[in-house]
Amino acid sequence: MLYKVGGSLLELGDLSRRLSALFQAPLPLPTLAPNPVAVNRAVLVGGGRAADVVREWDRRHGLSAEQAHDLALVAMALNARLVQGMLPESEFVSAWTTKRTTPHRTSERGALFVLDPPAVLDQAERKSGERLPRSWDVTSDSIAAFLAVHLQVAALVLIKSRPRPRSQNVATAARRGLIDAYFPRLAPRLPIVAWANLRARRLTIERWL
Repeated sequence: MLYKVGGSLLELGDLSRRLSALFQAPLPLPTLAPNPVAVNRAVLVGGGRAADVVREWDRRHGLSAEQAHDLALVAMALNARLVQGMLPESEFVSAWTTKRTTPHRTSERGALFVLDPPAVLDQAERKSGERLPRSWDVTSDSIAAFLAVHLQVAALVLIKSRPRPRSQNVATAARRGLIDAYFPRLAPRLPIVAWANLRARRLTIERWL
């Protein structure tokens, strides 16, 4: 199970409480319902304001696509360290598989791993022989989708600041800015995509695709 936490959500003062509650929410996965405790969960954190700094550097200094990509991943790693510190039951990892062993501290729902984005993406690209484009069209949404495909997770849960799109048309969602521009290319390869609005009063996980 891979949860992608939008970087803008780091602005929430009660982020740790909301995330902890969401990680206990029922999953829209009938095949896993009989034994949810066995599900290892990974968390990928988006770049948020830290990535916006990289965007500004790109505008001012004309970074190469590779430079901008690498720095944006470092921004994500900074945010991941922050989130991992908020979740005492989690472990920060630089390599991850769905069969990874359980860390020292676990919750009742199983192991919780916060991913180091540069290292885990490099692992997936090297192992698969496939490489994501180096472009601002590829943000943490597509990085999470790419990892979900190549790490063979049961589902990708997008944790956002907005309600789930009413339509399953991913191209429309991308045009509206709900997901990044490259995500529609990866969506057909994903087994299940679920959605959670972390700013909602009632925290639930709903299936989207």
